[in-house]
Amino acid sequence: GVIEAYEKAIAELISEKEQQAQLHERQMQEVQADRDANYHHLTSLETTFSDLHVKYEKSKEMTSQLKGNEESLLAERKQMMDNLRLQEQRYDKMKNHAMQQLEIANKKLDTYAREHTDESKKLKALLKKEEVSRVSMTEQLQQKSRENADLLKICEELIYGKGQGGSS
Repeated sequence: GVIEAYEKAIAELISEKEQQAQLHERQMQEVQADRDANYHHLTSLETTFSDLHVKYEKSKEMTSQLKGNEESLLAERKQMMDNLRLQEQRYDKMKNHAMQQLEIANKKLDTYAREHTDESKKLKALLKKEEVSRVSMTEQLQQKSRENADLLKICEELIYGKGQGGSS
């Protein structure tokens, strides 16, 4: 009985030991599977992080470029606004000068128009005076012509009358 009990106890111990070894083997496989899954997950996370970091760096670089572009555009805008202000000032100056010149020209034109009107009135008055003088001279000429005709007639009568009176 003792040997059988001993063999039975050893067989139970061996069986228990095999069960424990199988349990340990299963646990070891589970741990290895977990480790492999975690390793794969870690690798995936590292790849994702690396991609994200690259995108972050590109975004940072792009942000820096955009900031530079913005500063450049703002400086260019300021320059253009300054140029616009200068051009507007030049335009206003030229406009004011042109308005002054136009005003001067209009005053001269008004003066010339008045002078022309005055000169025209003077010339019309002179023309009227000359016409009156011409009419008067024409009348005088006609009067003198009539007087000469009358004198000529008297002279002819005297000459012919003496000539007839002398031959009679």
